[in-house]
Amino acid sequence: MASQGFPARQITVLLKVSESGYYAWRASAPSPRALRRAWLTRLILDIHLESGSTYGYRRVRQELGHRYGIDISHTAVELIMKEAGIRGRAGRLHEQAPQEGVRTPSRRWTVDVLTFTTSQGPLYTAVVLDTASHRLIGWSTAPTAHPLLVHHALMAAITRAAHAEPAAQTAQTAHESLLACSFTERAGLLTSAPARGTRGDWYDHAVVGAFWDTVHRELDGPSPRPDTPSLKDRLMETFDRFTRRA
Repeated sequence: MASQGFPARQITVLLKVSESGYYAWRASAPSPRALRRAWLTRLILDIHLESGSTYGYRRVRQELGHRYGIDISHTAVELIMKEAGIRGRAGRLHEQAPQEGVRTPSRRWTVDVLTFTTSQGPLYTAVVLDTASHRLIGWSTAPTAHPLLVHHALMAAITRAAHAEPAAQTAQTAHESLLACSFTERAGLLTSAPARGTRGDWYDHAVVGAFWDTVHRELDGPSPRPDTPSLKDRLMETFDRFTRRA
């Protein structure tokens, strides 16, 4: 109502809410849940557009699972599509198949998984890099490679994005920057990437290679580490230092 020109003070009195609370809410950054909702909305809009505006919520849900490994209910997809003002078409249309690997023209994220060797076994480390700025924005570690490894890194990146940019830019970030994720060949080989996720190109791999070179220098080379907990602590310290510098 305020965005349509109604006086905020009168509205807060009418709704029996605090005026100061309203302004505090308006200035606050979106929550991780809101960012994830915006991210899903953008993915759904992209899939719907690529289908020639023919896919309904069932087929869109199927594509979310195939491309990105996202597990979401039919009801949630239907609600998001309704809120976005889109719907599928009845019947079977074959003239416009969805395009594989279509990316948004905006900033994108690259996901990679590297295996470190320790005396106690491997430590798999997933990282999410902003390809445009080369910044580390999310990570996770685990003793085995599995889809949740990448999922946790992406959720950490979405949460960090809510606090890394001014509140005025966060909504734009949610709709434009948290959308297209590419996965390196290594992430695909370790079965940590979605089955039909977008594969990274030469530039994505160059950014990832430069990042890991820097990490190895910080850790005094890629040689085996004595034990997994010590390596994990060193990695967390290094990654925290990277984000503080950024």
